[in-house]
Amino acid sequence: MPGMRPILFSLGSMNFFASPIFAGLSAILAALYIWAYRDPKALDDEAYWNLMLWLSVGTLGAGLAAYFVLYGGGWESNLAFIFRHHRVKGGAFYGNYWGAMATVWLFARVWKLPFRPLADRVATAAPLALALMRFGCIQHGCCFGRPSSLPWALVFTDPRSAVPNSLLGVPLHPSQVYEAFGNLAIFCVLHFVVFKRIRAGRLPEGFAFLASTTLYAVLRLTLGHWRGSDPGIFTPWGLTTAQCIALMSLAGCAVLARRWRKA
Repeated sequence: MPGMRPILFSLGSMNFFASPIFAGLSAILAALYIWAYRDPKALDDEAYWNLMLWLSVGTLGAGLAAYFVLYGGGWESNLAFIFRHHRVKGGAFYGNYWGAMATVWLFARVWKLPFRPLADRVATAAPLALALMRFGCIQHGCCFGRPSSLPWALVFTDPRSAVPNSLLGVPLHPSQVYEAFGNLAIFCVLHFVVFKRIRAGRLPEGFAFLASTTLYAVLRLTLGHWRGSDPGIFTPWGLTTAQCIALMSLAGCAVLARRWRKA
């Protein structure tokens, strides 16, 4: 199966790459979901738009910062890349995710709102947005998979893609597709099962946040076997940086679940 096009369109000398365009579309999708399913009494229009402003800064900034420090060879290599090409290489989803959660926590304190319901909605929107984002990754070639002989393997041929030149023309696991559908499954579980039970009082507020974090961590730990993209600067015991963060996320969820159960 042939790969996609990293540049969706051009205007004069300006090239519009697929990855940032889909990142913007995924952010809009998340914002629309939060708007549609928020509790207007707890999060009125003014609070909603302020939350979106905070999230746009916190999520984007943390994603770029996480990549700058943890990927692309580390901060020195990334700094040299910025000076040489006048742009950043990319972002890291775990930076986006935990940046969003930290932003929600800070926003809740400043606006004197309960943290858990807000975290539930944002954490449920995250896999929905990431599912769309990964289709942009397919176009761009980032988050590419390892070589594969499977009939549904992707072949990238455009040297402008994020796939290394050594892997151009080589069939690769469509790890972006795996993650897109995995995230859609997570979203469906959260939206159609978890929230129904939270509204019925059968699950406590905050459970959707814990479930989203846990399910994505399991997905990311599993997908590490098929992803061939940058593993990051921390690779103990053959794990990638994202897998290490996934393990820390699982541990953090266990601590929070125990603390909230006692509260």
